[in-house]
Amino acid sequence: MNRNFKTSSITESAMITGILVILAYLSNFFSLVMFFYPTPAIILAKRKGLKYAALSLMASDILVSMLLGIQTGMIFLILYTPLAIALAYGVCKDEDANKTILYGSAAYMVSFVVLILLMNAVMGVNFVQQMTEMYDESINIMKEMVSNMPAGTNTAGTEQMIKTFDDMGKTMNFIITNVFPAILVVASVVTSYINYLVASKFAKRFSISIRQHEGLSYFSFPRTFMAAMAALLILSFVLNLFNINVSLIQVNLFMIVFAAMFFQGFAVLKFFLMRSSINKTLRTIILAMVLLMSGGFAQMLAIVGLVDLAIDLRKIK
Repeated sequence: MNRNFKTSSITESAMITGILVILAYLSNFFSLVMFFYPTPAIILAKRKGLKYAALSLMASDILVSMLLGIQTGMIFLILYTPLAIALAYGVCKDEDANKTILYGSAAYMVSFVVLILLMNAVMGVNFVQQMTEMYDESINIMKEMVSNMPAGTNTAGTEQMIKTFDDMGKTMNFIITNVFPAILVVASVVTSYINYLVASKFAKRFSISIRQHEGLSYFSFPRTFMAAMAALLILSFVLNLFNINVSLIQVNLFMIVFAAMFFQGFAVLKFFLMRSSINKTLRTIILAMVLLMSGGFAQMLAIVGLVDLAIDLRKIK
């Protein structure tokens, strides 16, 4: 029986390796596919064990390097393999969904930093500077297209569009060069959450059980999160008293806290909408409109999230 299990495990590992290579290949044409690379490994880990999932991932990374080039293989090895192993570990240990997502988020953040440092050390590529240059180039292309519009078009409107593109360029340059760490934190959580959600949805089809996430409406950050953020902010202010420039650190901390509280407030809104008599279609429209809105409404939602974290408006704890 043990031999049969090993045989089936090796067979499934080979199949998953093939699927991983196909996903890596498709990511050359559809970049979004890359973010789902860990999902098959998570399912394999739950079915046959973490060891077979790790072997499948390593075999896939080697094949991707051979077929698509060393650089592509290194991206999957450094960026997505640790994420897959971290999520698979949490699933195999039957950890709480939020805790498993936290494992994946931490692994993805560390991997991203390692990848950036390696790009800078080995290839001399400044990741943030390259992103800024790519965005500036795309803005210039759009401005040139608008400037070369046929004669007789609305000149005032053309000038306004060019001014809008200039403002967009300045804003994006500020975001990329100043709050990239905050963006990285948010992207890590989202990537980890999506992979866990997809794996849990496909679990029943493969005769396995993965803890279902309770849903966004029941999501809540631990109060220790806010305590940690507050401690870091206080530390940054203390360092500032000693004439140590910590402005970028403070900006990123504020961005992380704001994004977290907005997310918490959005969960509160969804919770009470689900408890109301509003039908599903209208609820979806309301939530979509909230995500598309910005400014004062986003700030108000962040305040709601902060209040919920303090006094538990939903009474879910």
